[in-house]
Amino acid sequence: MSSQNGRKAQISQKQAIEEYGVTKKIIEQFFPKPRVITTRRHHYLRLWDRQAVEEVVRQPEVKKLIEEVNASRRREKEINEVRSLLLAYSPDHLVDKAKQLKRCFVLHVGPTNSGKTHDALEALKAAGNGTYLGPLRLLALEMFDRLNAAGVPCSLLTGEESIPTDGAQVVSSTVELCSFQTHYQVAVIDEAQLITDDERGSAWLKAICCVDADEIHICLAPEALKIVETLVAQFDDPYTVVHHERLVPLEYCGRLESFEQLQPYDAVICFSRKNVLSTAAHLERLGFKASVIYGALPPLARRNEVEKYTAGETNLIVATDAIGMGISLPIRRVVFAETRKFDGRQTRDLTSGEVRQIAGRAGRYGMFNLGEVLTMDDSNVIENGLSVPAMRVRTPCIEFPREMLDTAYDLDILLKGWQTLPVNRSFKREDMSSALNLYSLLRENTRGQDRQLVFSLITCPVDSNDRELALYWLNCARNILRGRRIPDPHFDIDTLLGCEQQYKAWDINHQLKLRIGVRDDNLGQREEICRRIQELMAADKGEYIRKCTVCGTELPLGYPYNLCEKCFDIRPFRGRFRMR
Repeated sequence: MSSQNGRKAQISQKQAIEEYGVTKKIIEQFFPKPRVITTRRHHYLRLWDRQAVEEVVRQPEVKKLIEEVNASRRREKEINEVRSLLLAYSPDHLVDKAKQLKRCFVLHVGPTNSGKTHDALEALKAAGNGTYLGPLRLLALEMFDRLNAAGVPCSLLTGEESIPTDGAQVVSSTVELCSFQTHYQVAVIDEAQLITDDERGSAWLKAICCVDADEIHICLAPEALKIVETLVAQFDDPYTVVHHERLVPLEYCGRLESFEQLQPYDAVICFSRKNVLSTAAHLERLGFKASVIYGALPPLARRNEVEKYTAGETNLIVATDAIGMGISLPIRRVVFAETRKFDGRQTRDLTSGEVRQIAGRAGRYGMFNLGEVLTMDDSNVIENGLSVPAMRVRTPCIEFPREMLDTAYDLDILLKGWQTLPVNRSFKREDMSSALNLYSLLRENTRGQDRQLVFSLITCPVDSNDRELALYWLNCARNILRGRRIPDPHFDIDTLLGCEQQYKAWDINHQLKLRIGVRDDNLGQREEICRRIQELMAADKGEYIRKCTVCGTELPLGYPYNLCEKCFDIRPFRGRFRMR
């Protein structure tokens, strides 16, 4: 009997983990030295006195650690439960909605500069009632201008601004702002190959499935035809496919050896804001006048740069791949100064689809008989990109199911469950990593708050990797949850980077106000920032020229390192310090 009680008084590692919720790390750190015995199978077994273990787990420090472990285990269990619920979620409900509508589809398929958007827009003009849905504010603005200039009253609606037009029965908007309650005669959905985009693709999927229009014109690149046609075929509605060929042939014309060989109507392509500005500064020293276009440049400022170019005030464009999906420009030659880009995860060669999208801007119908493509970097990337067909788009992107917000699970449990679902071959899922990052900042302020409101705040378009912008968003979101006024942004507008941040912050301000029903587009403030940007752009761009980080010597255009040759040769351990 005493032997049996003795065994009960001893506890193994496995029993301690199961009975007291400790972990191996807690055991190693806090448990006393164990008694080690050898089992009949010659295994070593560590045993502790149960009373001693109970004294350890009652210590405040250990008790706190056990509570954290248990909370983590509960969270993992809830995440697994959420995954089980989310695994059943698919785009089938959107297809079911589509089948309830009576529509017909025209799929305009072709490369850039093939006239597919033009033909779709002609159908919208003829109807005089409908909507244009595009990927960019700048494109929506271009269509707004074109339709009004053609005598078709059109209103503008983007996340940034709303411009109503008297008597308008047509609205030009970004795809996320599509109205599903309005009936249209004609809807134009542009750049539908973006249906596969991780962050925004769900907006194209929803527009194709749910926009209520008698006739829907979908414009897309050839690589997306299979996926869009398969989707539309499920609706049981009639559809036709119209293939468009480039109006001006595109041809690879070899290497450009120096920037002195550039000509008017050339577009020079770089893949970072820093390189765009540095290249523009070098070109201006060579006597060229350059407009610059890059993603972080506010739409109004970008439009001003485009207008200067089309008006002849500048004769070159220096741009990132933001030029690949924008307004039509009179470009004769596209020159790739770089053939590698950072995609948010890694620096890699351009894909064939990216090469075609950017290079396709060369050649303007009615102005040039040939679109020429050249490179100053790896010619194989450009030649192969133009000759090898782009990879076919295979999977649409579905949005995070908003109905899950009505469950009892915490928001970060829902978002983590969604983000960690296994890959599905039929569709991809909307990337909610930015929303998850923003929620982690705001979480302590969300107790007892309206779940729908919190979700709308964390899904505000914010670059969560920009710490200063994320902190401004956090300040605004906290004020909203506390019922206070949203503060105005105050970034340094003496620098171009500061102006860009100030503009983005005003955009965050506007977006958050929309989410609480306040109509204030801050257009005056944003126009003032754009004027300041234009002043900085017009000034000497010499400050943007890259310089050696040691001696300050100007580095040649296209030079790949941060150290000049002289500093590299004399610096100790030089191989470790020479960085791109």
